[in-house]
Amino acid sequence: MNILWVLLGREDKASSRVRGYWVAEALKARGHSVRIRHTEHRLQYLSLLAAARTADAVIFQKKYGRYDLLAARVLRLLGKKVFFDIDDAPSRTRASATMQRANRMMALSSGVLAGSGALARLARPHQSAVHLVPSGVLLENYRVKTHAPADRICLGWIGNGAHYADDLIRILQKPLQRIGARRPVTFRIVGACGVQKLYQAFAGIEGVALDFIDQIPWSDPGAVADAIAPFDIGLYPLSQGPFNEYKCAFKALEYMASGLPVAASGVGANAETVLDAETGFLCQSEEDWVRAIETLAGDADLRARFGRAGRARAEQHYGVARLAARLEDILQA
Repeated sequence: MNILWVLLGREDKASSRVRGYWVAEALKARGHSVRIRHTEHRLQYLSLLAAARTADAVIFQKKYGRYDLLAARVLRLLGKKVFFDIDDAPSRTRASATMQRANRMMALSSGVLAGSGALARLARPHQSAVHLVPSGVLLENYRVKTHAPADRICLGWIGNGAHYADDLIRILQKPLQRIGARRPVTFRIVGACGVQKLYQAFAGIEGVALDFIDQIPWSDPGAVADAIAPFDIGLYPLSQGPFNEYKCAFKALEYMASGLPVAASGVGANAETVLDAETGFLCQSEEDWVRAIETLAGDADLRARFGRAGRARAEQHYGVARLAARLEDILQA
C-alpha cells in the first residue's frame, strides 16, 4: 500500500513518535510505502493534496483544524480512504468548538483509529467504523530489569512534569510521607521540567531521597532506557477527570516493557493495560498506594514476577510490530 501520514508533530512529540514514526517504520518493514507530511501552514495543505493523489490511505493524527477538515473532505470526494487517529481527549476543557471539529473529523473519515476503549466509545456516536489501536512500544528499546533485594528502592516516574505536576503531588505526596517514615526510598522523576512546585512538594520528606531530571533527549531510545534503568517500581498516578480518562497508558507500557511492576491509578487505559495483582497494582485511594508500594518494595521476588508478566503482556499485545500488522489489516479492508 501507499500510505500518507499527516502527523501532529515531529519526532520530539511523544504521540507523533509513538503512533506515527514508529508504526510507519514497521509498516515499511512489511513492504508498504509510507510518506510523512506536516501541515504547519496553509500552503502545506496544497502539497498534501498533491501527494495524496497516489495514496491508498491517508491518516490524520490528531489533526482536526478547519484546513484538516477541508482536506479530508476533498480526499473523500476523490475516493481516498481517510482515517482519523486519536490518542487523547480532543480538548482538556471540553471546549465546544474544538469538540465539534473533532466530531466532524470522525464523521467524515472512513474510520477512526482509537488509542483506548474510552476513545473508541467517544468516537462511536460519530463513526461506525471505529478500530481500537492502542499505542505500542518498541520492545527492543527497553532493557529488562533484574530485580534483587535492596535496602533502598527506587520509585520512578517518566513523562512531562509540567503537565502532570498536580497529579503527582495530589496523589503521591501523602503516601510517600507515610512510606518514607518506615523505609528509605528514592523518588526519581524523569521529566521534572524545572517545575518548582514538584521540588517543593517532595523536598524534605523523611526517608525519601529525590532524584529529579528535568529533561532528556526524548527521541533517543538509549536515553529513555538509561533514564528508566534505575527504577525498581514504575508509578503512574492519574486523577480522575474528563481529560485523563482518555489517556492511553503509555507510561505503564514503558514500565512493563522494562520488566518493572507498575503501581498506577485505575484511570483511563491503565485499567485495561495493567492487570491488577498480575503485572502491578491499580490504586484508587491513599491506602491503596501505600499498600502497593510497600508490598512491592519489600518483595524482590514479587517485583520480578510482576515484571516478567508485564513484559510478556507488552510483547503479546503492545509491540509496535504487532500493532502495525493490525493497522495493515484495517487499511487494506
